[in-house]
Amino acid sequence: MLFRGIIYSALLIGLLVGMLLTGLQSVVVNPIIFASEAYETVEEEPVAAAPQGHEGHAGHEHNEEAWAPEDGAERLFYTCLANVIASMGFAAVLLALMSQTQLQGWTSASLGRGVLWGLAGFIAFFAAPGIGLPPEIPGIEAAPLEYRQSWWLLTVLLFIVGMGLLAFAPLKLKALSLVFFAVPYLIGAPHGDGPEFTGDAASVAALTDLHSQFIMASGFTNLVFWLVLGTFSAWCIKRWVLKGASDHAVAHG
Repeated sequence: MLFRGIIYSALLIGLLVGMLLTGLQSVVVNPIIFASEAYETVEEEPVAAAPQGHEGHAGHEHNEEAWAPEDGAERLFYTCLANVIASMGFAAVLLALMSQTQLQGWTSASLGRGVLWGLAGFIAFFAAPGIGLPPEIPGIEAAPLEYRQSWWLLTVLLFIVGMGLLAFAPLKLKALSLVFFAVPYLIGAPHGDGPEFTGDAASVAALTDLHSQFIMASGFTNLVFWLVLGTFSAWCIKRWVLKGASDHAVAHG
């Protein structure tokens, strides 16, 4: 009964929060992405127009058959679908953790606790990795993707363990959380060797400004996402998940 309650709640929360995130991104984040993509397109035009000769393969080479959603409704649909699926996954994990900690008597599933859980998710999945690897707009010169993914994953895992120790470990072990928090930054996030943006001075200045806006916009949307996710999860835990499991146990006791 507990497992079923978690799954049903995760599906509902994921649908609602994923749609909310998509709406926020459409208003706050996407305009910045579209503006930066315009600069990227302008930079690629001379390469696309170059005559094909012995040097025709110089510069960037694009796979014309690579699929990507069309701008507009199709792009919005796939963005929403990805957000809903990801939200369902995050909600399921959060609901399971919140249920277990309450059953163990470590914490409660009040709305205030839900906000704290959401804040912890924001720190672990966005703020902590973002210190070393801020969100990136199109056109930025970055380190190889596999290096960035590995560092991001390491940072997330270490912060989850560190915050778990800080919240639930005995007092004498809480100081160990500082070690977990420090390790990713002692290793250092991977970055490209050259400048972040290339091109003429006006384009570089515009992209730099857009990048700053993108970091702030991404931070805002992610903070709202995690706070709402944590609050909804706490409400479902209190209203449905544990209550349903308790009623089921009484009925079959």
